[in-house]
Amino acid sequence: MIQYPFVTICDVKNLLISLGLDHGRVHPIAGGWSYWTFEVEHRGHDEQAVSSTPGWIFRFPKNSVVAENLKKEQTVLSVVAPQVEFAVPCFEYVGTWRDQPYAGYWRIPGRPLSSLQMSGVKLAAELAGSIAAALSSLHAIPASLVAEACGVEATVEAWRQRYQELRETVRATVSPLLDTRTLNAVERGFNRFLDEELTTLDYVALVHCDLGCEHILIVEDGMAVTGLIDFEDATIGDPAIDFVGIYVTYGMEAVERIRTGYQHALDVNFVNRLRFYTWMASCHEVIYGLEEGRADLVEEGIAGLQARLGHAGLL
Repeated sequence: MIQYPFVTICDVKNLLISLGLDHGRVHPIAGGWSYWTFEVEHRGHDEQAVSSTPGWIFRFPKNSVVAENLKKEQTVLSVVAPQVEFAVPCFEYVGTWRDQPYAGYWRIPGRPLSSLQMSGVKLAAELAGSIAAALSSLHAIPASLVAEACGVEATVEAWRQRYQELRETVRATVSPLLDTRTLNAVERGFNRFLDEELTTLDYVALVHCDLGCEHILIVEDGMAVTGLIDFEDATIGDPAIDFVGIYVTYGMEAVERIRTGYQHALDVNFVNRLRFYTWMASCHEVIYGLEEGRADLVEEGIAGLQARLGHAGLL
C-alpha cells in the first residue's frame, strides 16, 4: 500500500490553478479517515450567502487502497445517479497531480443531517419519510448492475464470508487489547450473528455501507433529503447496515420512524443485526487507530465497543 503525502490548502490552490478554475477560499473539511477533503468556493463568493451556494468539493485519497476505492465509487455512482431522486456526487475533475490522485465535484446543496439540532432523539416524521424514500430507492437498484464494480458476488453467502474474514481480523488486532469479559462478549456476538441473525436475511442490496449522518444532506431550511455523499465503501450487502448512522445519532425510535416508510421487507432479525453492525463500527475504529498510530482512537473505540456490546445485550 502506497501512502500519499499530506495535502495542504496551498497544494489544492495550485491544483485549481492548473485546472483553470477561478476559485475563492479553500476550506479543509476535517474528520475523514480515508481522504483529505476540501470545500472550494467561487471567487467573489458573497460572505452573507447561504452555504448552499454552489462550489466544489475536492477529495484526495490518503493511500493507494483508497484510490482504488475511488475508481469503484465513480463506477457505482454512474449507476446510482440516474435511478434515484436525490443528488449524489458527479465527479467532473479526476486525475493525478504531482503523483497525488484527486477527484472534484460540484458541491451538493444542503447541510449534513448531523448538523440538525433536535429535541431529544425524535426525528421529525417528514424528515424520517424523506430518509426512508432515499434508502428505499438506493436499495432498489439491482445489485447485478454494480456487482462487478464492487468486486463481490450479490449473495447473502458472500456477505457472510465478509464477516467471517472480518472476525479473523478482529481476533488478530482488536481481541488482544480487550479484557476477558469484553473478548468473550465479542465472540458470542459473532457466533450469534453468523449462526442465527444472518440466517433470516434472504436478500442483499446495493448499500452505502458508511451512512453516518454527516453523509446525509438535507435542505437548509426544511426536512427533506437533498443528497447522499461519500460512497467509497459502497458494496452489496445487508440493507440494515445503512440504518447504523441514524441509530447511533438519534436512537431506535428514529430507526423505527424511518422503517415505517421504508419500502422493502425487513426480517425479524433486522434490529439484532443493526446492533451487531453498530458495535462492529467500534472495532473498525480500533483497527483504524492501530493502523494510524492513534492511541486516542484505539481508546475511544474500545470504550465505544464496550458500551455498544452492552446495548446489544452481550455485555
